[in-house]
Amino acid sequence: MEHISYKMQTEIVNFQGREIPLENLTPEQEAAKRRELEQRLYEVFRKYQQRETPAS
Repeated sequence: MEHISYKMQTEIVNFQGREIPLENLTPEQEAAKRRELEQRLYEVFRKYQQRETPAS
């Protein structure tokens, strides 16, 4: 298997008057961040779904 190395790149961009750092991630880091984000979103949606469900 071929070994692939990644060089971290960070760039500061302006968005709506704020400076936001952007970082390139390795595929593994990107997948971990995506799973973390999906889990957080799931928890938020679950919380709001429970609120909207009428009590029986």
